[in-house]
Amino acid sequence: MEKVQAWLEKTLIPISTKLSSSKFMQALSGGMMSVLPIMMIGAIFSILTNLPIDAYKTFIADIGLAKFFALGTTMTTDLISIYMTYFIAKSFSSRKHKDQSSTIGMLAVACFFILLPFGVNEAGTKFFEFTYLGSMGMFVGIVTGYFTSLIYGWVLDKDITIKLPDGVPMNVANSFTGIIPALVVAVIFLLVNFLLTLTPYGNIFSCLYSLLQAPLQSLAGNMFSMIIIVILCQILWFFGIHGSMTVLGVIFPLWIAMYAENSASVAAGGPVLNPINVTFFDFTTIGGCGCTLGLSILLCLFSKSKQNKTYGKLFLPCGLFNINEPMVFSMPLMLNPLFIIPFILAPVLAVVIAYFAIVVLQIVPAPLGIMNLSYVPALFRGFINCGFQGVILELVIVIISMVIYYPFFRIADKQALANENKEA
Repeated sequence: MEKVQAWLEKTLIPISTKLSSSKFMQALSGGMMSVLPIMMIGAIFSILTNLPIDAYKTFIADIGLAKFFALGTTMTTDLISIYMTYFIAKSFSSRKHKDQSSTIGMLAVACFFILLPFGVNEAGTKFFEFTYLGSMGMFVGIVTGYFTSLIYGWVLDKDITIKLPDGVPMNVANSFTGIIPALVVAVIFLLVNFLLTLTPYGNIFSCLYSLLQAPLQSLAGNMFSMIIIVILCQILWFFGIHGSMTVLGVIFPLWIAMYAENSASVAAGGPVLNPINVTFFDFTTIGGCGCTLGLSILLCLFSKSKQNKTYGKLFLPCGLFNINEPMVFSMPLMLNPLFIIPFILAPVLAVVIAYFAIVVLQIVPAPLGIMNLSYVPALFRGFINCGFQGVILELVIVIISMVIYYPFFRIADKQALANENKEA
């Protein structure tokens, strides 16, 4: 382990340090960390809404708490692209144009809505496509925030603004200063939106997801295709795109058909015909995408850095319910070259381990492929799918993921501790 860690420190640290010290990455990281409180609130309400206890769900539905909890998730996690757009733009612009950063942030939100497709109901009322306001629109939000601040700042630097006399109050002068830069930004985004309407996709969101999903149409239910699915999901997550929604939207119809075949066969006293199904993907999301429950445990129990220790205490309760968006987007794991190897490797190994345990060695019962178990806590989900053998299998995967993440965690913890000591 020490040799592995030494090699990682020699090869990855220079790359990680160079990237993390760049102004772009610092601004991006700062913007994403600003969204952490909102994401944590959404995660808490999501857990409260989806606790896998039928009596509890019936109780909160009867007394009206279910709608209250669901509203908490809807107004936070389901609108995260809007918050991300604002904070990314504000973070990018705060270094050079701090007095205009809030204006630039709100302008970025306006540009995000310019790109957002909307429909018209039977009454003639316009409505936005709510799907893209959540994690599916996050990548577009990041790009919008960045280019809004870039274009706005460029116009300001060229001094193309409305200038008022010296006696005008500063807040009034600043308002007029931003009119021309804001107009330039809005016109550019309107033009982008117009050009996209001329394409078969219609908008940037459909264009992005159609291009990403096209290569996925031929994937089917076998171990190698499952590994490809996992790798694609993790790569997309790394770049800030909701990998699960992008990739699994194509695969779910296949999994539904597999589940129907499995159920019919078992009901007739036969075997599970399709052992490689959605449950195999569930094994890769123990703790969330990237199989990060092991990393949450490391952060919580073994961090020497106060910041990482705090992260662990925040992320572990969410990770137990397989929710790790706060970790991915706020720690962050996204665009963090130090963690890209374990972020992809841990879930891939989870597929391989599950395959050998269920298909090759047959020491774990083949699962039916029950869907919609995303929020069932780790280990309990294994029990539902494969009995007590499934609990042991999930526990083994968690331990192995801890081993995989450990050397990278140690490097990150050393860096965080060094930064804390330097600041102190």
